[in-house]
Amino acid sequence: MRPCTMTKPLVLALLIAFSGAGLAAADGFRDIASVNAITYFDGSWRIETSDAFLARIVPGFTVLARVARNDEEGWNQYVFTVGPVVNLSDTLYLDAAYGLGIDSLGALMHEVGANFNYETDATSTSLGVRADFFPDSGYFYFLPSLSGKFHPLPALGVFGKLFLSIDSAAIVTEAFWGEADYAFSPVFRARAGFTVSRASTLGYSLIGGIDVSFTPSLTLKYSLQYLSDSIEYLTAPQLHSGVSNLLLLDWRF
Repeated sequence: MRPCTMTKPLVLALLIAFSGAGLAAADGFRDIASVNAITYFDGSWRIETSDAFLARIVPGFTVLARVARNDEEGWNQYVFTVGPVVNLSDTLYLDAAYGLGIDSLGALMHEVGANFNYETDATSTSLGVRADFFPDSGYFYFLPSLSGKFHPLPALGVFGKLFLSIDSAAIVTEAFWGEADYAFSPVFRARAGFTVSRASTLGYSLIGGIDVSFTPSLTLKYSLQYLSDSIEYLTAPQLHSGVSNLLLLDWRF
């Protein structure tokens, strides 16, 4: 049983924070596909693939459908997610979702989450919460988060996100993700950042990445993350070091 990993919230944050102008900007249709390959120095590995499709039903109301698969040696899991994105104003929107996961052992996972977002051309902030429940084991956790992205210069973006996890065993885990990006041109953008996390031990990672916009509606993003003493399980923190490669394609049509 693999109850939760710290890589999952960071990947989800990548999909939202660095997928262009955010979920609210889905005009018509939008597809965000990603694959994340993680190799650990002890020889183990993990592959996370995801495809999120957004369809605007009426102005101000968009539906999100997402399918994801997580693979490790001798184990895999599918997660199916659906939910609305509701524009409350030109700068405020709410996204919520329910996810059902099932793994190769037949174990189920239920996931619910919601984010309240404020977004302008220069600033974006988000307050969210997610909860995962594993009925076979009775294990659950809550993951509130707070994030913001600001532009001190037109070409420079500064992003930060704070996670706080509280689980059914009363274990508290904190994590922070900070990243800066700079647009060298309308086509090319570079990113660099870090994460830190703490439970009974301290973990951190270093992140680098590039974004290439082939057209205003088609962008390819690559992130390289060096994991050092990362926390593998929220219920039983372990020292686990490795390298993560994330490739994300964002297409609006």
